[in-house]
Amino acid sequence: MTRSLETQSPAVASRRSAPTGPHGPERSVAISIDLEMRWGMHDRLGLDMNAYRANLEAGRAAVPEILRILGERGLKATWAAVGALACTGWDEYFARAPAPPSYEAGELAIDARYADLDPDGTLHFLPAELGLIANSQGVDLGTHTFSHIFMLEPGITAHDVAGDLEAVRRLWTDRFGRAPVSLVFPRNQPNFLDVVAQAGIRVWRGNPLPWYYNRFASRHQDIVSRGLRFADALIPLAHTASAIDGRDCRASAFVRFDLPHALWGFHLNRLCRALDGMAPGEVFHLWFHEHNLGPALGHGLARLAEVCDLIAGRCAAGRLRSANMASFASDGCGS
Repeated sequence: MTRSLETQSPAVASRRSAPTGPHGPERSVAISIDLEMRWGMHDRLGLDMNAYRANLEAGRAAVPEILRILGERGLKATWAAVGALACTGWDEYFARAPAPPSYEAGELAIDARYADLDPDGTLHFLPAELGLIANSQGVDLGTHTFSHIFMLEPGITAHDVAGDLEAVRRLWTDRFGRAPVSLVFPRNQPNFLDVVAQAGIRVWRGNPLPWYYNRFASRHQDIVSRGLRFADALIPLAHTASAIDGRDCRASAFVRFDLPHALWGFHLNRLCRALDGMAPGEVFHLWFHEHNLGPALGHGLARLAEVCDLIAGRCAAGRLRSANMASFASDGCGS
């Protein structure tokens, strides 16, 4: 039975002091990239390995380019990677992966037939790319769970969550010499916070406070909340920068690279106004998936560079500081 978010009482609720500069609490901008490939879309794509394929293949090619764009501007970022991506193939995945949760909706569980349909793992594994990320400056290599499990869907248990995060910890330690300290909840479904904290996660990405940002469980999706989230990407309906709350580094804005040209201008203006309207001690937390940049990768990367230039210019002027999620880790292990 799924534990309700409201029933949990982790010792993380107190608001912590913001990083302080010479002129008082700093305004920070964090970037997180949900690196997931097909794991993050499998329940929607089913057994069709050609569905959304161009975006997924562009996402693989985007990894070194995203690192380049961030690195040239001196910007930090969290890469919240599905743990399975670090596996070398299906044999290692099946050897390391815990049994999938017994979801009421069976299509949410990983299907073993994916291995037959994508035998070389092109859509499911990125071991070389994760090695490149782990060795890059300014990077926090976090996790998006081992198999992109959905924590607010009926049927998942605390045991499932603990087993999944332990699989990530072991793989990250074996492959990269360190365990992850940051977590992005798949499909923006925060839950089991006590279990997550006990697994060694020091900071996670929660959702913005307005109600329409907290309806990501499949049974709660509706056209009104989706419409309000889209509208808020273009015109400011809510102030979504926020202070770090315990271990929660809340999301502020999803970067919508696929907007038509005219709407992209509104989106950039919305981001500018948000960055310039932050109070001392607040964090503006941008996020996206690697596959959101495709299939026209050059176009997506150019738009990413525009967003990063907005941030880098403000950082260079001393108005903002660049951060990744580990910068706010509760044990001070951030960079």
